[in-house]
Amino acid sequence: MNAECDYLFKLLLIGDSGVGKSCLLLRFADNKYSDDYACTIGVDFKIRTIQLNGKIVKLQIWDTAGQERFHTITSSYYRGAHGVILVYDVSSLESFVNVKQWLVEVEELN
Repeated sequence: MNAECDYLFKLLLIGDSGVGKSCLLLRFADNKYSDDYACTIGVDFKIRTIQLNGKIVKLQIWDTAGQERFHTITSSYYRGAHGVILVYDVSSLESFVNVKQWLVEVEELN
């Protein structure tokens, strides 16, 4: 905790490339939407502060790259995370099937 908030949580968005992790983050943190697809390079993050039951809660939401080539970069960001949001594309069976592998990775790195 710090002087700015009562609670601070680090959350990770993980999943295959192109499933919409960055779009979810942009919508939740900035209330914006973009049709343009831009591949996340490494890791990006945004902060959203909310008030819940009279407490100030700050959420650090980390958007990790889904590509295998960034795997070693993004795995270091798992440390200290309080939660993981696993994202898949409902129109992609492959991204849904890969959820199982993402869960294995979370368990290995936790």
